Amino acid sequence: MMNKALKGLNAYISGHLAEKKACSFLEENGYTFVAKNVRSFNGIGANEIDLIMKKDKTLIFIEVKKRAKIDESAYAITPLIQKRIYRAAEIFLAHHAEFADYFCRFDAILINDKNEVTHIENAWQK
Repeated sequence: MMNKALKGLNAYISGHLAEKKACSFLEENGYTFVAKNVRSFNGIGANEIDLIMKKDKTLIFIEVKKRAKIDESAYAITPLIQKRIYRAAEIFLAHHAEFADYFCRFDAILINDKNEVTHIENAWQK
């Protein structure tokens, strides 16, 4: 049986590998990297944004989820997580005036245990 610390480390590594795969997938499809693992201040109801990419004049905030099955990944992006990512995006935009004239979108990259990638554009809106 795996101890708690080792299980946490495995989840951390798996998550970062999934984010790297997602970033490569998006770059191969014409997106440009802007930032990753963007954190906002604690205690303000915002989450970390896994990836921020751009394409043309659209800035895309991306949540990456890896689970055994694609549908499990999708269900892991709960309404509360969506709300917190939206709040983190607002904070990011407030600190990055260079994106003031960009459209914004929230996407999901879902990865299963077979490393198959599903990209859902405009996965949610406020």
